[in-house]
Amino acid sequence: MLAAIVLAGCQQATVVTVTGEPSPPATTASPSAAFTSRYGNSPVAAADGLRLERQLRSRGEYWEASVSTEPVSAGEVENPDPTTLAAARAAATSARVVIATEIGATIKAMLAGGRAGQQAYCLGLIDQLRAFGYTGLRTATVEVYFSERDRHAELTWSASGAPTFTVFDNDLQGLPSLQPGATTPFPAPPTP
Repeated sequence: MLAAIVLAGCQQATVVTVTGEPSPPATTASPSAAFTSRYGNSPVAAADGLRLERQLRSRGEYWEASVSTEPVSAGEVENPDPTTLAAARAAATSARVVIATEIGATIKAMLAGGRAGQQAYCLGLIDQLRAFGYTGLRTATVEVYFSERDRHAELTWSASGAPTFTVFDNDLQGLPSLQPGATTPFPAPPTP
């Protein structure tokens, strides 16, 4: 009734339909146009951190994501055409991916895969990064945070050896409300 009273005084209302435009592909978007260090340590890495986060969210995996690469100078391009971007990505030799969430369903789905599933998920993130064009990587690290303070796990990958996966918080065993129960685990990210 209150809404009817408020609307009764309106002479005319206009509805504006806003249509979103799809994100441009990473090869055509200018990485420096929206550079923020929240997503990465250089314009190219930040653009790819945002791209990775959007891909995860599109699959219902609610993570914040950041990508940092070394050497940093490789990702600081002046001319963001597809050839320059491809060369910048290929020049990175080391990467650090950080994913973080405070969403209970995401935490439960990650834990539901057990340690082997979590490791496979993190390896899948490195595979995605390599599919973005980071073909020169010799080492990579994926850090997983549940909230800003709980460093859950870390995967260390090397092109020349077996990965190591370390869990720092005992899979939250002391928090029954975040245990996976019958939750379906995340599949490993698809290789693009």
